[in-house]
Amino acid sequence: MKDLAIYGAGGFGRETALLIHQMNALENQWNFIGYYDDGLKKGSRIDGSPVLGSLEDLKLPRENASIVVAIADPVNRQSIVSKLAGLPIEFPSLFHPACQRGSESNQFGKGCILTAGVILTTNIALHDFVIVNLLTTIGHDVVAGSFTTIMPGCSISGNVKIGECSLIGSGVRILQNLTIGEHCKVGAGAVVTHDFQDHKTIIGVPAYEK
Repeated sequence: MKDLAIYGAGGFGRETALLIHQMNALENQWNFIGYYDDGLKKGSRIDGSPVLGSLEDLKLPRENASIVVAIADPVNRQSIVSKLAGLPIEFPSLFHPACQRGSESNQFGKGCILTAGVILTTNIALHDFVIVNLLTTIGHDVVAGSFTTIMPGCSISGNVKIGECSLIGSGVRILQNLTIGEHCKVGAGAVVTHDFQDHKTIIGVPAYEK
């Protein structure tokens, strides 16, 4: 097994640790060594696992480091990854055993996290560092840009395009053939029925720009 640490010891980071444990229960893949987090004291413990230090500790020279960045907020996740650019760090993608990854035509970038109950179909592209949370369905030909976060219980219909660093809130429904721009926020429970450009906050049923 290869050592793996999580950056971020908040709620989603702890859920990601559980995901790793559940992966290993079926097949030993990763030796989870602990968390990095700037808001916690080095040497403290979270759910029994050690806090290994801050981002600066993570930047120290090491060999064959594997890190998963478990920060749900897209902009914060992008910021952390940018500060680690150029370092000899691998960012594996994690797939829960109860995630249906769909057809072989689907493409996944580095650093993605797909959790339990996620269902993908065919010809889907999830770019780098995309998070897809519990019980979300993604239809054919969907493209999600880098650092997109899709929260639990979403339904994304076929041929939808989501720009990078967008946040899709819990229970959102996006109808087919639509485009949501970069750095958008779609509020929980919204039903998206038409396109939205970059940097929009989107709420309601049917969804409108706030």
